[in-house]
Amino acid sequence: MQDPVSTARSLWPWLAQISGARFIDLTHAFDESIPHCESFAPAQRTTLYHHRKGIGTLGHGFLAHEYRHVGQWGTHVDPGAHFVEGKRFLDEIAVAEMMLPLVVLDIEAQVERDPDYCIHMDDVRAWECKHGQIPAGAFVAKRSGWSKRWPSQSQMMNRDASGTAHFPGWSLDVLRFVFEERRATACGHETTDTDSGLSMSRGDVSLERYVLERDAWQIELLASLADVPEAGAVVVASWPKPKAGSGFPARVFAIAA
Repeated sequence: MQDPVSTARSLWPWLAQISGARFIDLTHAFDESIPHCESFAPAQRTTLYHHRKGIGTLGHGFLAHEYRHVGQWGTHVDPGAHFVEGKRFLDEIAVAEMMLPLVVLDIEAQVERDPDYCIHMDDVRAWECKHGQIPAGAFVAKRSGWSKRWPSQSQMMNRDASGTAHFPGWSLDVLRFVFEERRATACGHETTDTDSGLSMSRGDVSLERYVLERDAWQIELLASLADVPEAGAVVVASWPKPKAGSGFPARVFAIAA
């Protein structure tokens, strides 16, 4: 009788092959105090049951928490429905979209000189000159170094005396190129928003709307992009499956050689 594990259809050899790869967690751990979009109230966590008596609000014998937070909390996913009626909810995104080629566009040096820097087509051309064409279906991440400011809310928002935020953003020409020319599946960044701090401060969220109008999805508040190569890695992004969900904390990691 033929061993089914030894057939050509088995993926176990592939899993053994990547077991020696690097696995890089791109997700911030979250609690009530983390940096977040200031439109939302902080999260709450209640201990309903605890191992010991007198701690849980409902009893003891095991540990169980109740979490209350907006869907856009911590490292999180935004589906099209977050901004655009009629676009996909979280439960409608196929799992086949959750493991993708990872492209990392590095603008950290530019952002160190200018926190308001928005990624430019020259940055994309430099990446393609070095690594070749961005592959279709990719997850394109913008590495700005901004996650080094975690877990400080004030440093992440970087507001001046007038209240204007200063943090890097995408640009429309880059997003159009990435999604329309290179046919990317999703994008991500380390900041709280797709749009720059200057744009957000004047109520301009047009770049996030552009991404979500395309029924693409994005991951915000990514971590540890500096540990991932610019090309050649794979990203795995997953999240719970709330019915008609408009966003949720995600667990994101990269697999690199």
